[in-house]
Amino acid sequence: MDLFETNQQLSQLEYRLRRIFLQSRPRCLGLVLGNGCNLDCPHCYQAKNGDNLLKPPEIARELRKEFQGLYPYLSTLRLQGGEAFGYAGFRELLDDVNASVRRPIVSISTNGTLINDAWAERVVRMPFRNITISIDGGTAETYARLRKGGELRQVLDVAGRIRYWKDKLGSPFPYLDSFFVIMRSNFREIPQYLQLLGENGFEEAALQTMQMNPQNTSRFPMLEQDESIESEAEVRELHRILSDCLPRERARFRAIRISGLTSLFDRYQLDHSFLDEQSEGLYPDSQGLNEPSQPDPCPNPWTTLFVTENGDASLCFLSEAVGNVYEEPISTIWNNPRALAKRSRMLAGRYLEAGCSEQWCGWRQGEQCRHESANSVREMLVQIRQLDALALSSPPLEPAATPLGAVRRQLQARDARIQELEAMFADMNRLHIAMHEEGQRYIDELEARLTAVAVTGHKPTPSLWKRLGRFLQS
Repeated sequence: MDLFETNQQLSQLEYRLRRIFLQSRPRCLGLVLGNGCNLDCPHCYQAKNGDNLLKPPEIARELRKEFQGLYPYLSTLRLQGGEAFGYAGFRELLDDVNASVRRPIVSISTNGTLINDAWAERVVRMPFRNITISIDGGTAETYARLRKGGELRQVLDVAGRIRYWKDKLGSPFPYLDSFFVIMRSNFREIPQYLQLLGENGFEEAALQTMQMNPQNTSRFPMLEQDESIESEAEVRELHRILSDCLPRERARFRAIRISGLTSLFDRYQLDHSFLDEQSEGLYPDSQGLNEPSQPDPCPNPWTTLFVTENGDASLCFLSEAVGNVYEEPISTIWNNPRALAKRSRMLAGRYLEAGCSEQWCGWRQGEQCRHESANSVREMLVQIRQLDALALSSPPLEPAATPLGAVRRQLQARDARIQELEAMFADMNRLHIAMHEEGQRYIDELEARLTAVAVTGHKPTPSLWKRLGRFLQS
């Protein structure tokens, strides 16, 4: 608990001081365990190539050790897939958490279809804090069409099973949450969806616009045409629905989080202040950081490290990667040059240059952050010196030795070789350009002399013919 509380305080101070190199460690670690799933959702943006962060087992053990080093500092360990409950290595990872902390830090995103009664009991007994069930419809028909292979009644029964074990064991955890992807065919059911959640014991909801990429459009070529909300009439209708139901429904929930709608409504100059996306967006563990009345930078790069199934690591689940856990230790990615550059660019308001998403974060572009007063800075520096000393004395996050360490060394050698070849190629290009320019000057000189000969009527000298012949031969 001392490590956790110290890290929370240090994180808050470093954010307010706008530090880009952080002594604090992530508050939230997000892990996408794989992209395999037992459902076939047309809007799923993941590749379906079988990537799994916890395979092969030898690599998984080493990665799990690195992840475990962060658990004492975390508010949230966010696990997702694909479908996380279906992955080999998932149980072992939960055992690591159980051995490391007693605080409820596990937050999982799931379709809910693989949670039987035994799992329902286990997630209540273990340090789970949230279970987020994806439900993209307010009716059984819409749910079945968008989450092919699943049934709405089944996932609501799962929610009931978890509530049963919470009541039986007298536990407030895990909170039941839900996630809704907004599409053309389901946005009119948002009020029904929120009512359904309230009736079934859900405590938080998140609404996010659909992500389009080559992964889902290649599987479903008509997806964008069928499901993307683009026309002004539909955007205005969506705006009317949300402006009516959100203020009313928010009283039922701990939060209704919004992502991607500010940018969409901006496109048609529609008021979006009621969305509260500045404060009620998808910002995990930003307590004490994100003040809606202040022009503060997005807190995610100061709180979050997010690792996808192919090892890519980013400082937010909606931005470009800054490293890869198969290539460098997770302890160095947090403050590597790309991570520092991202934080620096965001402080300057250059969000898109920092690798943030135009769809979800474009409304922040150009937003200059405020800075603390001189008195506040002096006070915080006194506190932060004490906390820095504690942070530096904390147990180091040891990188893996083998076999992951061997893989990283091979990749570093590969990268060094690539850089060497790139440098050689650049030298060859420079030499080629120089030879080309010199040859062109020579041609220009010969052409000028031949032109002069033609104008004066004099015959070319033997030496000129010899030089021209040598050039043509070369």
